[in-house]
Amino acid sequence: MDKTYTLTIEAKNTTYTVDNLTMNGNNYVSDSEIDTSGWPSVFKLTAKDGEGNVTEAIENAKLVQQHKSWIDGKYYLAFAAVTPQEVQLSNIQSNLSYIAMMADVEIDA
Repeated sequence: MDKTYTLTIEAKNTTYTVDNLTMNGNNYVSDSEIDTSGWPSVFKLTAKDGEGNVTEAIENAKLVQQHKSWIDGKYYLAFAAVTPQEVQLSNIQSNLSYIAMMADVEIDA
């Protein structure tokens, strides 16, 4: 039997949990599609094995892709660490969008 994993996605006082995943390489594999629509663009990712041991922890992570395999029909999730520069750029863009909204000014993204 394949080892199972649980992912915890945390950001802004919100936590998402995905259970019963397996691994293939460095991708987490699910039998069904995972609803990632509510996930933030940057989050803390913690992966634990079936015994509760932390196997991966990324302070600033992002979902690279969720891909349905045409071979086995399973869904493969790939994550990557976000660099400090990417976090800073995201914060700057967010602040600019907020200022533009408050000033009722349109800016190009």
